Amino acid sequence: MASRAQTDIENVMRMGRSALYYDDYVTALNYFNRVLEARPTSADAYYLRAVAKFSLEDYGGAERDLDKAIDCNPFKNEFYQLRGLCRIHNKKLREAVEDYTHSLLEEPDNQGVRYNRTLCYMELKDHSAALAEAKTLVHKWPAFSGGYLLAAQAHLALKDTTAALRNIDSLLVLNARDAQAWAFKGRYALSKNEATLADSFLTQAIKYQTRVADHYLLRAQARHALNKYGLALADYDETLRLIPEHFVAHYNRGLLRSFVGDDNRAIEDFDFVIAKEPDNTLAVYNRAQLHERVGDFRKAEADYSRLLRTYPNFLYGYAARARCRRHLGNTKGALADETRLQRSELDVLFAQQKKPPLKKVRKRSEHALEQYQQLIEDNEEPSRTYMSEFAGKVQNRKTERVFLPMFSVVRDVTDQGYRGEIFTPLSLQLKARHYIVASNETLPLSARELSHLLNVKESEGKALWLAQQARESTTPQAALDLLDTALKLQPEAAYLHYNKGCVWVQMGEQERALSAFDEALKLDPQMPEAYYNRAVVYLLKQENLKAIPDLSKAGELGIFRAYNLLKQAKASLDE
Repeated sequence: MASRAQTDIENVMRMGRSALYYDDYVTALNYFNRVLEARPTSADAYYLRAVAKFSLEDYGGAERDLDKAIDCNPFKNEFYQLRGLCRIHNKKLREAVEDYTHSLLEEPDNQGVRYNRTLCYMELKDHSAALAEAKTLVHKWPAFSGGYLLAAQAHLALKDTTAALRNIDSLLVLNARDAQAWAFKGRYALSKNEATLADSFLTQAIKYQTRVADHYLLRAQARHALNKYGLALADYDETLRLIPEHFVAHYNRGLLRSFVGDDNRAIEDFDFVIAKEPDNTLAVYNRAQLHERVGDFRKAEADYSRLLRTYPNFLYGYAARARCRRHLGNTKGALADETRLQRSELDVLFAQQKKPPLKKVRKRSEHALEQYQQLIEDNEEPSRTYMSEFAGKVQNRKTERVFLPMFSVVRDVTDQGYRGEIFTPLSLQLKARHYIVASNETLPLSARELSHLLNVKESEGKALWLAQQARESTTPQAALDLLDTALKLQPEAAYLHYNKGCVWVQMGEQERALSAFDEALKLDPQMPEAYYNRAVVYLLKQENLKAIPDLSKAGELGIFRAYNLLKQAKASLDE
């Protein structure tokens, strides 16, 4: 029997590895969960489950699995290497350096590990250490472009521009087709306002690397500075073709479209920007002016009002809103704005001032109103891609913040008769409690008949019946009353607390919903639906840090839509 069990575990491990090989991370998770249920000290199962989680961008869950893998077996180098990557994604850079340092003691010639440790030093602003490491990369692997690029960035950070450009030129001697080297030169030229050189260098980068959005974004800025507006717009279009939700490209294209008189399409770009950042006052100001220019005075008035709520002393806003209100026939509102202006002795000629040329670039975080016509720069730095062989898929399927439903009793026709279950659609195969009944009758409605049919205690059957009635109830309060009655019969039934949380959610009582989901998880720590719904409450409360571990656990337990919400939550924290 022991031999048979060993064989079964090995077969499940083999199937899990096969699922990983075919990028079926969801199936792989299920297999490794089964292994760990049978053998909770299997370091390899923790490691492989971490690989699946990493591929699904659940870096926190992957790191926790790797901690367990290392506790079970501290002698496998690949455990530290993957944990280093997880810690980078979890913004634990010093801990990542520790993992990579440990790994390099065993494998000093591991190029990927040394490269990633160099990047960590760069992110930590330890540019001297990064430069020393980059020189080692160049020395050990003289044909590896990453070493030259990192050395150039470290030299640039240390204010040694000559050495930085010398490294890039050395790389181009080795490989004149290296797109990242040309992009580096283009970015540097753009920083020095040498737009013609930047245009030329970035064109070379695009020639050898056609699908990198940032190359087009930077060249658009260079061409804008050279008054090549049509070409700049084409580059912004290509950026957005590659990354449709690229915030900077939308903002800058909106400015340029406004500048060349393509007002309606400029409004579309600022609609996108404001949907992403509702408090972006500069975008609101630009859109307000565009609405006014195209004669949509109602929307212009709304935007100016929105702006004035944030900047009540922005006097030109009152002048602009007064104009819109007069066009709309709102004389009283216009007079109120004009009176405000007169009291403040507004210089009405402000609106007639010559517009500055649209060539300066500001940081995305800068929102001074006088910067409303300035382009914004992308925050991403070049060559910050860490070496990894893993990639994910399920997490990219768009998921809305929608709660899972209550558990219910259902029937399913089988060869033996009817099967009643407590389930939600996503957990049917994972944690359903099955009741097999040999009967051709329809599912009864009375609590006693339900107890008899499912062969459970009468109190349990009645609680199930009450839960079903609560689910079908027409009012939330009636549902709560039914669930409270059921809980008197079965106070430790986790699914009843979960259902109660679902009702509180419907009523908008988020704190009470959280308490109910907390209680469900105390009673059943393996209930993925409760983790998922609790996470959605946290997301709606803008408490993303609390949501992330719950989403990770829900995904681990089988609710795979959680991985997209996990990705969204982390992206929101990074903005």
